[in-house]
Amino acid sequence: MKLKLIIPFLVVILASVGCISVSSVSAATPPTYGSVILDGKPLGFDAKPIIINGNTMVPFRKIFESLNMNVHWDSKTKNITAKNTGVTIQMTLDTLKATVNDKEFTLTQTPFNTPEGTVYVNLRFISQAVGATISWDNTKKIATINTK
Repeated sequence: MKLKLIIPFLVVILASVGCISVSSVSAATPPTYGSVILDGKPLGFDAKPIIINGNTMVPFRKIFESLNMNVHWDSKTKNITAKNTGVTIQMTLDTLKATVNDKEFTLTQTPFNTPEGTVYVNLRFISQAVGATISWDNTKKIATINTK
């Protein structure tokens, strides 16, 4: 008889423990920040590079200008255009499509705007689009770009 009373009690306890562990897993994880080295020199950003879903995202204007590109931001269409001799990159916020010299590519992470007003783009995509090589040190969270 006591066993019949204990079993429902144990079920309630086990169910409660399960709910607690599930809710702790769904808590927001803190952002992971990285850094960038361009041609052997650390590249300083006003807003930190952030790693999202395995993609290093960086403020767009600083990376494009550091790669000697002219940048145009259209706040109405949310379109970014960056140009230098031979390369034109076009991207739109919150869109997985981008073009390089009118050839369409699918991005692994959309460009986005933070609540503070910083527009971020995918560092690897931008680096490869301009013909640079890029490597990643996952332990130190450092992206190294070589344009030479």
